[in-house]
Amino acid sequence: MKNNLLLLLIVVTGLSCNRYYYRPNAVNTPLFTGGGQAHFAGTMGVSGESKSNGNDWGSEFYNLQAAISPVNHLAVLLDYSSYNYHTNNPDNNGNVNASAHLLEGAVGGYYAKGRKFKLVTDLFVGYGAGPIWSDVNMNIDRFYVQPGIGVRSPWFDAAFNLRISNVNYSHFNANGHDNAYLQDHALIDTGGVRIDGRSYGFLEPAFTIRGGYRFLKFQMQTVFAQDVSNVPWHYNGFMFTVGIYFSLEDALHAR
Repeated sequence: MKNNLLLLLIVVTGLSCNRYYYRPNAVNTPLFTGGGQAHFAGTMGVSGESKSNGNDWGSEFYNLQAAISPVNHLAVLLDYSSYNYHTNNPDNNGNVNASAHLLEGAVGGYYAKGRKFKLVTDLFVGYGAGPIWSDVNMNIDRFYVQPGIGVRSPWFDAAFNLRISNVNYSHFNANGHDNAYLQDHALIDTGGVRIDGRSYGFLEPAFTIRGGYRFLKFQMQTVFAQDVSNVPWHYNGFMFTVGIYFSLEDALHAR
């Protein structure tokens, strides 16, 4: 078991330091049970490595999420995600400081059944966009459909979501790199199509658990991404975040 955990850590850390052009962000999982509710979450993930040769690197991921259900069975989601990668030894092979930002919103519906332990099913449709600054610069936009199912209680929540994403890139800037560099990084595929020349599909299952009491809970979430459209360039298919979840209606009722 110890060796398996060590292998997982090595794999996840190794994924973090490679140059990639897509990574799933946190999934907004409100688990609404009725109208007049508002839920908020702030989560983060951090990884890094300090090497003996001085080639240190680190990355940070931050997610802010808000969700409001103005009336029963209807909800609106709003998310902001940021990513920052920094290295003290940049090179000409793509290992450079990088950052990305994504702002997105979604609308959808939900149905909840039960008393103290409530089973919640929901479905959201959303869109997001933002800039990427890396070895190349470009904008990303994403349409997605997100079905989910979960259990909500005063002490513990658990949910599974499957986000189905359609990703596009635009306003591509090679930052002075020639076609040979772009081909080496698969930013131009074997058919001569640049990364901003077509769409890319991803299946993104997410597992969320929360523990606490009523309006304030500790949250852990794991999100995976698997391409379904033969993506030629490198992407990171894993995201793990921890943070705090807050339920406004439960806080008001606790007074």
